[in-house]
Amino acid sequence: MRLVIANVVDAYRDNVALIRDPVLREHEVLDSYYIEDRTLLWHGDRKLVVTSLPVDAGHLRYLKRAMGYAQLENLAPREPSESLCEDILREADLRASIVERLRGEGEVELISFVGSREVLAVAEALRRAGLPVVAPECPSEECLEARDYLDTKAGFREFFRAAVAAIPGLEIPEGAVASDPAEAARLAVAFLQRGRACLCKPNNSQSGVGFVILRPGELSGGPGEWEEAIRTRLAGDRQMTSDVIVVEELIEMDSSVAGGSPSIEMRIPADPSRDVEYMYLCGQIVTASGYFFGVEMHRELVEPDLQRAIEAAGVAVAREMRRRGYVGVFDMDMVAGVDGKLYAVEVNTRRTGGTHAHEAAEHLFGPRYWERAAVISNNELGFAGESLTWGDLQRLLSGLLWPIRGRREGIVPSIISSLPSNRFGYVALAGDIRRARELVELMQERLAASGRRITVFGEEPEAVAATPARAVPAPAGAV
Repeated sequence: MRLVIANVVDAYRDNVALIRDPVLREHEVLDSYYIEDRTLLWHGDRKLVVTSLPVDAGHLRYLKRAMGYAQLENLAPREPSESLCEDILREADLRASIVERLRGEGEVELISFVGSREVLAVAEALRRAGLPVVAPECPSEECLEARDYLDTKAGFREFFRAAVAAIPGLEIPEGAVASDPAEAARLAVAFLQRGRACLCKPNNSQSGVGFVILRPGELSGGPGEWEEAIRTRLAGDRQMTSDVIVVEELIEMDSSVAGGSPSIEMRIPADPSRDVEYMYLCGQIVTASGYFFGVEMHRELVEPDLQRAIEAAGVAVAREMRRRGYVGVFDMDMVAGVDGKLYAVEVNTRRTGGTHAHEAAEHLFGPRYWERAAVISNNELGFAGESLTWGDLQRLLSGLLWPIRGRREGIVPSIISSLPSNRFGYVALAGDIRRARELVELMQERLAASGRRITVFGEEPEAVAATPARAVPAPAGAV
């Protein structure tokens, strides 16, 4: 039996607090709550999922029926805060309900979005209550510092430089770590003077939030004026002033390779006798401004030789991270350059925006499902107009929901807590990528026909006709 703790809000709270833009900050806080819905698709059957907000009962029933889950239950705190783990530790009634539901079910695997001291504290509290809890995806107390360090942009650069001899076929973009906005501005101007675009990245950021893209010719005046303009812009962002800043060359992408932004997900078992595990390769889907919202997995994503090369690189990185003490799931984001090279830009030491889609597809189609099926996951399909309830969405998508007339294809709504904010998440599954994209387009047409025009967060409404149905290039290191 598994206990899933959807501690997404815990992982992002410190970084979100630094965002000055009130609209973006509110969006990110709400998003942390909403995307906890997708943890209902983690692993397979027999799980109790604890989320910050209660899951809609109708959505829970649909997932049990559609996915074939015999045992799927949900609990939530009475008073959710910005830490789900702290909520569990604070609310004795919630802990008692967890123990009551899981007692007698044998060993309990605690699976969380991100490993932390709070996750270890929850595991210990449940053990004291009599549950045989293990945390196979959480680093030990002494290794949590390594987890946090690898998760930073600067930490990854240092790790990769030290381990590059053991990692075949990968490079990192030219760049450096700046101590403050003034130094970052000087580094950026040096790129621009050589006619090269660059990217300024906050050391702690997710989904491309806070990234500054600079291209030659965009700034007026001379190099001195460029430097002052860049310094001023960076100094006005609390994410940039709270820590070091990574300045890297912006790699020109080859969109024919996984949309230009491939990512690989790996698992490092806590049992040292087990080797690291390759999970999947995906192409990341982003908005034109670099905001991540989903992934694609299918057999045409990259050529077979490159698929094997990426898998080998992922295994090498995972083994090096294991030597640092990391345990659990992580992804490595890459950029496919038009120069034919593959660049590694960061790792995320946690479960990710594609883990639920992978594990849902694996549950439905079996191991290496991408060889015979295709998956598109979107965590944030926005729409204008009248809001929808779960019942409304079911009726609107009638005939498109998985499984369509018993066939192994359809749309699985994955995030519906966000419906009051006029957005939801989904996973589209089909036998090939063309049919999966067709299902997404049919869904968008249904929304448009109901008076709900598709929107994309952060972009001008009049410029948006529909969310992209395929992977598009992201800035290097954007997701």
